[in-house]
Amino acid sequence: MSQILPVIGANDRCLADVLVSAFASVRAEDNPLRLPPSRRTIVVLVDGLGAVNLSARAAHARNIGSLNRRDVASGFPTTTASALTTLMTGRTPGETGMVGYTIRDPATGELLNQLSGLHTTDPTVWQPKPTLWEQHVDIPTAIISSPRYRESGLTKAILRGAPYVSAKSWDDRVAAVATFLSAYREGVVYVYIAELDMAAHASGVTSVQWIHRLEELDGFVADIQRLLAPADGLIITADHGVLDVPASKHLILSSGSPLLDGVTVGGEPRFLHLYTEDSIGALARWRESEGLRSHVVSRDEAIAAGWFGNVESFARDRIGDVLVTPRGDSVYYIDGLATPQSLAMVGQHGGISRSETLIPIISGGVFV
Repeated sequence: MSQILPVIGANDRCLADVLVSAFASVRAEDNPLRLPPSRRTIVVLVDGLGAVNLSARAAHARNIGSLNRRDVASGFPTTTASALTTLMTGRTPGETGMVGYTIRDPATGELLNQLSGLHTTDPTVWQPKPTLWEQHVDIPTAIISSPRYRESGLTKAILRGAPYVSAKSWDDRVAAVATFLSAYREGVVYVYIAELDMAAHASGVTSVQWIHRLEELDGFVADIQRLLAPADGLIITADHGVLDVPASKHLILSSGSPLLDGVTVGGEPRFLHLYTEDSIGALARWRESEGLRSHVVSRDEAIAAGWFGNVESFARDRIGDVLVTPRGDSVYYIDGLATPQSLAMVGQHGGISRSETLIPIISGGVFV
């Protein structure tokens, strides 16, 4: 059946502008977000803090609600490895090669998990674009994040160029920011917060657990605001939003399904990358079976529609021959291959829905 493709334009990728603008602000230069000059800027990335999710629970985030907010598109795909790389390089997934969650390495034919599996390759070759941290080595910087990520392949791929400060708790993060601000008269600090995304996956964004994490975040923001000097800026943003998916919306494919004939499945439940030698046949079968409830497109169609931004030659073959993303709140699993942990996830992301793609950019300090 025919498909009407969602078209993603250059103006739908504002996450790429956040760190670019933070550095430009410290240099008192014009920037895409039109931030005024700042002495020091703190960028807080809250994994999974979608604009739709935040708006639904705004009463639990009064401090955040008192700041300036604009809602923008995160870009696509709405998966953490892709989005964080866009933030850290100012480039789209098609330029960095970080085009999905689990994608095929064209050199080996093996699937590679870009969130947790980049240690199996050379991360600086896999993601070859210079980070913004590398491009601004003359400005004091700090990465504040969990010690569990310090030596990860993803950290080496996208955070190279800045000192890494381990911080496990909310208090640890506040202390790390305070230490930086007391040591430097200018600079850019990045703080990564994973708790909301973890609560969303485990319990959903409508759960008591997620609301509790949002309230903790709101308290953390208040603590950071108290540390700011008059010329300091604060930006709070996210990599993607989250969509709750009930078990009744799990689309289970049997391992013997004709849809999987000659197909290697990458991606994630909300956005499949299908690799096959018979792309025409696979595209036709998937469209006939799934075209009413999912966008089913070829690699060329997705590239033409701007899904990955400008796609460089080295990244092209990392993209699936056929791409599938549900129109509604469903997910795809393969019977016998899906892990119990994956099947138990409530909150999901990776797809093209408004709940997944719309993120807030919240400005405080001198940026208000």
